[in-house]
Amino acid sequence: MKKLLLLFIFFISFKGFSQDLNTYQYAIVPAKFDFLKENDKYKLNTLTKLLMEKYGFKSFLTTDILPEEIANTNCNKIFVEVTENSNMFTTKLKVILKDCKNSVLFISDEGTSREKDLAPAFTQALRAAFKSFDKLNHKYNGETAKDAVVEPKEVVVLEENFETPKPVETPVPNPEIMFFAQPIANGFQIVNNEPRVIMRLFNTSQKNVFIGRRDDTQGVVIFKNNQWFFEYYEKGTLVSEPLKVKFY
Repeated sequence: MKKLLLLFIFFISFKGFSQDLNTYQYAIVPAKFDFLKENDKYKLNTLTKLLMEKYGFKSFLTTDILPEEIANTNCNKIFVEVTENSNMFTTKLKVILKDCKNSVLFISDEGTSREKDLAPAFTQALRAAFKSFDKLNHKYNGETAKDAVVEPKEVVVLEENFETPKPVETPVPNPEIMFFAQPIANGFQIVNNEPRVIMRLFNTSQKNVFIGRRDDTQGVVIFKNNQWFFEYYEKGTLVSEPLKVKFY
């Protein structure tokens, strides 16, 4: 939706995009990404740490013991996030760098992989996303982020496009809660009331049978006994979770 606005706003202007990141020497990588259930699943967090080091950052996992100069000051480091936007056929990842105020400093291009096995698919997609870091030419300049030059500027915004942000995937919290199925290419995405995407369904040749994917768990979503169920194997045992969902 487009709205005509006449606004006077102030924004922080640094000496250039890459120079913003050059004021950061350290990077913090989470021990577990939101789209996976376990710490360092598929060694993806360790790989992220190593790739950040490849591009000039001294990197640590959130489970590491931090040196005093890093632990005592929050704004002298960047925080690394990896987000997933996969579908049935393609694994898609992006790398996002944020500062201590949760402001986005950099978003990578989307790295993709069509590998069927999840472990190599995530690894390939992550390495592809990190290719965007080549253009950063990151090199720590000896300053700290708080020392960066701030130049307030007056900006007139005449027209701006407003788009609904993409929901973020999160695990299913409670099978008794009603969820909603929104159509997407090749199936549906299941969202809660926030809305957050909690899983995706992909069409099959059978009516009321979908391939279901939630985080790193893949199974089938079927309709039986007047109820939807998400069925998958966990450690060799078949799990059948009731799923209350309303299709638009």
